[in-house]
Amino acid sequence: PVVISKFIENAKEIEIDAVAANGRVVACVISEHVENAGVHSGDATIVSPAQDLTEKTLEGVRDIMFSVAQALYISGPFNMQLMAKDDELKVIECNVRASRSFPFVSKALDLELIPIATRIFLGLTEDVPQTLQVGTANYVGVKVAQFSFNRLPGSDPTVGVDMMSTGEVACFGGDRGEAYMKGLISTGFKVPAAGMNVLLSIGTYRAKTDFLPAAKVLLELGFKLYGSKGTADFYS
Repeated sequence: PVVISKFIENAKEIEIDAVAANGRVVACVISEHVENAGVHSGDATIVSPAQDLTEKTLEGVRDIMFSVAQALYISGPFNMQLMAKDDELKVIECNVRASRSFPFVSKALDLELIPIATRIFLGLTEDVPQTLQVGTANYVGVKVAQFSFNRLPGSDPTVGVDMMSTGEVACFGGDRGEAYMKGLISTGFKVPAAGMNVLLSIGTYRAKTDFLPAAKVLLELGFKLYGSKGTADFYS
């Protein structure tokens, strides 16, 4: 037999952390991955609440979430991962349990998902929302993975469907950029001073094109840019 797999490239991965009572969703947070779909959620950079999703995609995500919770008659926490491309959605998986991102998104949106789920488990109705609660986005949260490739000589520093990270940090800021920079610094990333050398090695033609504005910013900030052969030829 021959197995042929079709891969969807350049799709956005979306994460839902929610709580339902008897199939009715009472609280939820919708987050997005920075990396394209195909990177394990433990290795991915997650932004909460989502910043770049279109209203059509958000509406579709909510419709799928409501339908799945009702079909499975969920009472308690659940996590869903979806992919979106050109506003078309596909479900990757649904886990009827709390995920690792529950504490993170609860803090980011000031929404007590676990206490709500606990009251539902105990059959209590007091303080269980009667309408959908989505929290308050007073700031943006970014979860960044911690890797240990530099401690493992000969290891391949690439990410994919298998989880490679050895830890995670969650940081918050007034916007996505601030939170992301805090997260990178927390994992040991050292921000280079202006005038230092920066090596660029970027894969596909589209990736090189997408990075062009950032390359110009680096030059304006005074960095000296070097590149691998393909990257250097493209930007020369």
